[in-house]
Amino acid sequence: MDLPGLLAEIPGRTEAEHVLRHRDVRRPPGTGADGAAGGEPGRHRPGLRDLHALRARGGYAEVRRPRGRAVVDVHSHFFPDRFLRALMREGAAHGARVEDRGGERLVWSSPHQVARIGPVFYDVPARLQAMDRWGIGLQALSLSPPMLYWAPPALGRELARTFNEELEAICRAHPDRFVALATLPLQDVDGTVAEVERAARAGCRGVYVGTNVNGRYLDAVEFAPLYDAAARLGLPVFTHPLNNAGEDRMDRWHLGNSVGNPGETALAAARLIMSGTLDRHPRLALVLAHGGGSLPFIAGRMDHAYNVRPECRAAIPQRPSSYLRRLYFDTITHGDGALALLIRTAGPGRVLLGTDHPYDMADPAPVRRLRRAGLSSTAVEAISRRNARRLLRLDGAA
Repeated sequence: MDLPGLLAEIPGRTEAEHVLRHRDVRRPPGTGADGAAGGEPGRHRPGLRDLHALRARGGYAEVRRPRGRAVVDVHSHFFPDRFLRALMREGAAHGARVEDRGGERLVWSSPHQVARIGPVFYDVPARLQAMDRWGIGLQALSLSPPMLYWAPPALGRELARTFNEELEAICRAHPDRFVALATLPLQDVDGTVAEVERAARAGCRGVYVGTNVNGRYLDAVEFAPLYDAAARLGLPVFTHPLNNAGEDRMDRWHLGNSVGNPGETALAAARLIMSGTLDRHPRLALVLAHGGGSLPFIAGRMDHAYNVRPECRAAIPQRPSSYLRRLYFDTITHGDGALALLIRTAGPGRVLLGTDHPYDMADPAPVRRLRRAGLSSTAVEAISRRNARRLLRLDGAA
């Protein structure tokens, strides 16, 4: 397993500055295929001067925070400095290393896979400034894929604890701005349960897992102790696509992210539903990244299979689509229609604002998108802050 498998770069850099495996390229937020800023048809398309102004602000679109209300972002990524130093010390023997190049760091997992991260990924003051520009009051911090499953069990436990302890310290220093989602050494389930219990005592408000662990999907019976522990401790389990199915056929045009991530999330969630895992763990709070991927769109097809194929009814007592109202979803769909479908399918009480900050695939204006969906002010308020505060058990959740 590689760490990380996708390039993570600083928003605002030019195409020539980025190299991704298979020669795929990410571009600054809001830019089109030619590198010029995109926009809605008939709208002003910013030119070079606008791009320079965007970069002068740090490459982030400005989003105003709702007056008197702190927007909660449940999907963001961070690389704590102490964790990066641990990778420098321990990772080389296993194909991972970190290079510091004067404020920019390269996190290598193989000769061809590298994460290029700037200060907003690992420097707390830089992150706080970016959050203020984006209008985000509080972020749930998590590791970026592909987690730590590439490491031998002992090293995985060490790196997970290092990462989590660093996040915990950041959250103690800024309790009104950050909460921690613990990363886990899922290649060692006993070590995972021990770390979940330790992280809960230290104040982590959830745990963060990939959709598969070295090819083993989350419906595998060996992960039941994790779900039991998370439910007992009241910790939601956030899932993120990882090591996507079919990624060898998505080697161009950033399809591994735009197509592979939604498909991988839907596959993992479908397996959890169809296997009866959710029925065996009724108190488990499971959060799906990127609006659940393609799951809301294919739920009707899964229901049809349930009606006509006996094997689809073997492990679950009700239609697959009914389980969507037992799951949680972030808002990162990048489409008004897709977001409206998600909210209609899952219900506004099951949707949480997320950005994917600070990657260039982030949604820089999630509250604006919610308002365009024609939601009531009560629903916008619930999705942008109340639902997350309730799920994460934050003080003053009302």
